[in-house]
Amino acid sequence: MNFNKLKFYFFNRQFRKTKPKNIFYGAQRKEIRKIYEEKKINKILFVQNQIGRGGGKWLMDILNTIETVTAYGERNPHQEAYYRYCCSHENENYNTEFLDLVKSEIISDWEKSDVSYISSPYFSHGIDYLYNELGPKKIVILLPSAKKVMTSLKNKGWYEKNIDVNINNFSDLPKEFNGNENHFYGRMINLNIKDEKFRNASQAGKIAIFMSQTLKKIYQQISQFENNKVLIFRLDEADQNYSYCKNFIKKLDLDLLISNKKFLKLKTRTSGKFENKDFDLSSEEKQEYDLYIKEYEFYEKKILNEFDSKHI
Repeated sequence: MNFNKLKFYFFNRQFRKTKPKNIFYGAQRKEIRKIYEEKKINKILFVQNQIGRGGGKWLMDILNTIETVTAYGERNPHQEAYYRYCCSHENENYNTEFLDLVKSEIISDWEKSDVSYISSPYFSHGIDYLYNELGPKKIVILLPSAKKVMTSLKNKGWYEKNIDVNINNFSDLPKEFNGNENHFYGRMINLNIKDEKFRNASQAGKIAIFMSQTLKKIYQQISQFENNKVLIFRLDEADQNYSYCKNFIKKLDLDLLISNKKFLKLKTRTSGKFENKDFDLSSEEKQEYDLYIKEYEFYEKKILNEFDSKHI
């Protein structure tokens, strides 16, 4: 393993240590709901969602420099991934239990902060349920360009191995996944495509299908919300752009007070260069990628045009 990877993994472990402690984990449903209803009157909640690999950890670091904010992403990855898996199959059996877990995280944040900011790519299916049940001040959508997402997912090894599972059918976790439930449930969701077509696609083709269908699902849900409730964080423009991020945070009715110098240092522990290294696609992969990514670019454009994304 090279030095850059070791450095990144060290900083990433340090980031994970900043995860807020959930002091209400395992509390009774009645207690969680009572406290939530009492506190939400004077407290603030933001809910963030993204395809994944969109700069979420970096943005959490930026927000946590604000004294009144407690922000963190993927707090419970196994449960969050399972929630997305269920929602992708329109299975609501886990909704209530998952909602209690999310609320317990929020009221725990509210014990020490005025603002709770929760984030997960796994909210992509079911963001409408969370919006209706939680009533956040804003829904924030992180939106990188297709190239950024594709590059990061491929470098992370998404769909490198062929998995013998029918993505159209809801099923229990196969035993051979040995505890990596979040990876299985997070990636093998129902993508509204014939299973055989997905299975026969190249790695780049599978990633493009996942990206496009997931962004389509996000758009379909947020288009039902009041327009002023949705705020877009455009990673390509925000990347190491102090002015963009400061203006974005101002639209949350918050203030970014750290200096530009300190701001530029935050990214070193949440993003590794190896995650964004260039690679070449075979002619087959490029053909499939170009075919399937058109839908991502279509919804990317719609989201940028229909919601507030220009924080300049």
